[in-house]
Amino acid sequence: MFETNPRRPRASPSCSKTIVGGAAMASAGNKAEDGPAQGYGNEVLVRSAASGTHINSGPAVASAGGKADGRVLSHGGVVLVRSDLGILRGPRFINDRIIAFYFAHLSSYFAAAGDDDDLLLLPASITYLLINLPEPAAVAAVAEPLRLGSRRLTLLPINDNPTVDLPDGGSHWSIMVLDHTDLASGPRFVHHDSVRGEPNLPVAERLAEALSPLIVDGPGKVVPLVEGATPRQPNGYDGGVYVMAIARAICGWWRENGGRRCRLNWLEAVKGEVDASSVKALRTELLLLIDFLIEENTKTEPNLF
Repeated sequence: MFETNPRRPRASPSCSKTIVGGAAMASAGNKAEDGPAQGYGNEVLVRSAASGTHINSGPAVASAGGKADGRVLSHGGVVLVRSDLGILRGPRFINDRIIAFYFAHLSSYFAAAGDDDDLLLLPASITYLLINLPEPAAVAAVAEPLRLGSRRLTLLPINDNPTVDLPDGGSHWSIMVLDHTDLASGPRFVHHDSVRGEPNLPVAERLAEALSPLIVDGPGKVVPLVEGATPRQPNGYDGGVYVMAIARAICGWWRENGGRRCRLNWLEAVKGEVDASSVKALRTELLLLIDFLIEENTKTEPNLF
C-alpha cells in the first residue's frame, strides 16, 4: 500500500508542473451524495508570475453555520480551512479542496525523487474546467502545459456538477485515468466509479471526447474509454474518499513496479487495497497527516513574541 504515515516528513510538490491557472469558476462539487451537505465559495484559480501556475483556494470563506472558516494549513499550493476537518471526520461529502490537498501530497513523493514527469495528478477544479470549456481551442490552451500526450499516467477526478455557476453543485465523485503505460497498445482512458451503474460515465465520456484530439494524431481518432473494476461504496457520501483511495493504490503500484510498468496494470492494486474499511481508515489517516503538517509548519515558522 502506498505509504501515508504522517510521522514521515514530505517534500512539497512542484505545483508549477501539474496545475494551470484560469478564471474563477464554480468548484467541481461540494454537495453531499445523499448525505449531509456543506457548501463552499468558488475555488479560485490564479496564475503565479514568479513560479508558474498553481492553485489557490482563496481567502477564508463562511461555513454552513455562517462563522468565518479560518485557514488551518497551506500545503502543496492548497489551503485547507477549519470546516475541512469536520468533513473528514464525517459522514460528509468530500470537497474538491480536500482532494486537491491529497493529490498534492501524493505528488510530493514523485517530485522529491525527480520522477514526476511521467505521473500527473490533477485537482478536480482543472478537470472540471476541461469538461466545461465550450470551445476545443480553449481546452487545448488549458491542456497544453499539462503535456498529457507525453505522460504515462494522468489521474483526473470527476464530479457531476452540471452548473458551472453553482459552487455547491454536484452529487458524486469518480476518477478517470489516462493510461499510456503500455506503449504498444497506445493510450486509453480507464474510468473508476464506486457507485453501481457508473452514474458519472457520461461526464467521463465528455472529458475523454474533449481530450482525445490532444493525445492522438489524425482526424477522427479517439482514445478508447473503458470502465475499470471498482470496489463499491456502501453509502452516499464516500465517493470522494474512494477517489483518493484509488489514487493512492495507483500511485503505490506505479512507485513499486519500476521497469515493469508497461507489462502490468493497477487494477489488482485497486481491488486489493480499496474497500469500505480502508476508505473509512483513510479519513482518519488524512486527519493525522494534516495534524502532522500543521505541527511541522509551526516548528519552521519563527516565534516573533
